[in-house]
Amino acid sequence: MTTSTLSSGMIWGEALRHHDGTLWSSDTQGSSLVSIGASGEHREPLDSPTNGLWFLPDGRLAAARWRDKRIDVLEDGEFRVHADLSHLVEDALGDMTGTPEGRLYVDDMGEDPHSGAPVGRILAVDPDGSSRVAADGLRFPNGLAVLGATLIVAETHGACLTAFDIADGEGRLDNRRVWADLAVMFDERHRPDGIWPAGDGSVWVAATTGQAFVRVRGPQVLDRIPTPGEFAISCCLAGTALYLSASRSTDPHLDLLTEALPQRKVGGRITRIDLSAQTDSSHAKD
Repeated sequence: MTTSTLSSGMIWGEALRHHDGTLWSSDTQGSSLVSIGASGEHREPLDSPTNGLWFLPDGRLAAARWRDKRIDVLEDGEFRVHADLSHLVEDALGDMTGTPEGRLYVDDMGEDPHSGAPVGRILAVDPDGSSRVAADGLRFPNGLAVLGATLIVAETHGACLTAFDIADGEGRLDNRRVWADLAVMFDERHRPDGIWPAGDGSVWVAATTGQAFVRVRGPQVLDRIPTPGEFAISCCLAGTALYLSASRSTDPHLDLLTEALPQRKVGGRITRIDLSAQTDSSHAKD
C-alpha cells in the first residue's frame, strides 16, 4: 500500500467525505470546513462549526451545525437552512449520512452524551426538511452508514456497531440489533467514531482509542490499520483510495482528550492509502 499525507494542520477532522474529486472534512475543534482538491487545501473559518457532512443527490453539501441544532446546505458558497431541528435536538448534532432518495439520518447526541447512558437518538430528515425521531436509547451515536436497506450506527460508548432495518417509504428504523461487538472482537478501547461502507457489505471503522482503523463485516475482522499514538476519528472510501483522519497530543505528557484537546495542543492529519495493491488481511500504517 502507498500512504500519503494530505493535510497536517487540522485539530479534529470529522466527517470525511469525497465528492467530485474533492475531499471534505469538518474540523470541529478548529471551527473550519476543510476541502482538499486539485488546487490544494482550503479552510473556511466558521462562526459555528459543522459536524456531520453529506452530499445530497443534487450535489449540494449538507452540513449538521454542531451546536445550532439545524442542517444547512451549501449553495453558491453560502450556507442556507435545510432543516430546523431545534424542536427535536436535546444537545448537539453529530455525524450524518443519507439515502439515494435524499433522506438524511443525523445523530442527536442527547443530554450529557459522555455519561455513557443511552440518551442518544437518530433523527430522520426528509428531502423537504421535515424531521422526526427514528431511533433512541443509543450510547453516544456517532458514525452512520447505509448498507442497502440497513442503517449502521456506531455507538461509541457501547463499543459496538448497531444495525437497523430501514422501512420502505417512511425511512422508519426497525429491528435493532448488534451488528459488530468491537469490545469482543478487539477490546474495549476500540470505540467506534466515524464509519464508512465498503462495496462488499463490510464497514471501515475509526476505532478511536484503539488507535486503529478496522474493517469488519458483522463479527468478522477483515482488516486492521494501526495508528500508533493517534486517535482514529473518521474515514471514507473513494474507489481504491481510503482516506483517514486521526489526531494526537502534541505534548506527550498530556492526555489527548482530557488535557491536550482543551488546551488545543493537538495535531490532526488526513492521509490517503491506496488499496489497489492490497494483498493480505492485516496492514501496518506507514
